[in-house]
Amino acid sequence: MKTHVYKLVLGFLLTLFAFNLNAQNYEYIPLVKSGVQIWTTTASSEGYRHYNRFALTEEDTLIEGLNYKKLYWFTDSVFNPLTSECIGGLRENAQKQVFYKGKTGYDNEDWLNGMFFDFSLSVGDTFHYFDMIDIRIAYIDTIEIVGMLRKQFYITGNWDNGHIVCKMIEGIGNDLGLLFDIRTRLVYSTAEGMLRCYEHNGDLQYMSDDITNCSNPYVGLPNILTEDNSITLYPNPASKQVNLSSENIINSIEVFNSLGQKVYQTNVNAKGETLDINYLSKGVYIIGVNTDKGYVRKKLVKD
Repeated sequence: MKTHVYKLVLGFLLTLFAFNLNAQNYEYIPLVKSGVQIWTTTASSEGYRHYNRFALTEEDTLIEGLNYKKLYWFTDSVFNPLTSECIGGLRENAQKQVFYKGKTGYDNEDWLNGMFFDFSLSVGDTFHYFDMIDIRIAYIDTIEIVGMLRKQFYITGNWDNGHIVCKMIEGIGNDLGLLFDIRTRLVYSTAEGMLRCYEHNGDLQYMSDDITNCSNPYVGLPNILTEDNSITLYPNPASKQVNLSSENIINSIEVFNSLGQKVYQTNVNAKGETLDINYLSKGVYIIGVNTDKGYVRKKLVKD
């Protein structure tokens, strides 16, 4: 019994030490920051599917006497402010509260105005989402993104203690999409949204676990033909080389960047292959492996 208690106490102290160590490395990352940020999102509701991309620049715009950063809406593979539509602006105050005023994006008819992120909150706190509805922080944890710790805030309705609606991630935003209206998820359980990717100054920093690239999924992208868990990709993340091994013959290997563009292809005809990735920029890539059993995709992080 004493041994068991000793192990529990020791485990608690080690956990506490690890937490304090991580806390020392923690630094708040604002959502509205310097550079160009791009969010790639999808949403579906009432039988309609929407693909949206949003770009936040360092351009200032004055809205009702307050200074905002311009937010653009576009659907092209590359952001160009000359061909994109400025739909509104974002601003963040010293209290870690983020405000938006502008159009919703895909239909450009509805308007949103008010606070839609508050990264100063603690577990159990509530805030008035866009001055329309109260939502509550159910719990908070941390996630490491590109070597930086960020808090994740799990959101629920103020009247609902169990159902998690979405997550707010420091420096990135809503995991359902930058401007996804949380009210629709609270009222209509069929409303779906996804933040597919987030980029800052050209570096891909976030990709949803449910996808393989940041491209528009509604324009006939090839699907995974079959899942083959016998394929191993290591190390991952990797910086110079990555190894692939399979119980089946690998016929060919393809490498795709975050936009779904093929950047490398090679024939193999073996059960293993080593790829030189030293020339690739940092980010997330998809390794397509064509075997005798079918086609498999694996996600690779290049650091």
